[in-house]
Amino acid sequence: MTTLNGRPGNTPRPQTSPACLDSTDSRPRQKGKAIDPSRVAKAGYSVPEFCYGAGIGRSKAYELMGDGLIRFVTVGRRRIITDSPADFLARLAGNVEG
Repeated sequence: MTTLNGRPGNTPRPQTSPACLDSTDSRPRQKGKAIDPSRVAKAGYSVPEFCYGAGIGRSKAYELMGDGLIRFVTVGRRRIITDSPADFLARLAGNVEG
């Protein structure tokens, strides 16, 4: 029996990458053709992605969503923010109507 951190137990399994990342060409495909990631527009942002892009904290983001200043949709329990961080900041500064 092997020990882990001085306690008896099973040896940990080595971490492996998901099967989808093991292929040599990791770009998404559409009907056999590789899709150029630079041509795909991002339609929604997760809360952490949006917070990083806008430079605000998570609590402030949820507060602004509650006030209606950040547009989002709810899918199950997850919130997908439909504003881009740049559009949000421009609108907040008063440069863009919307």
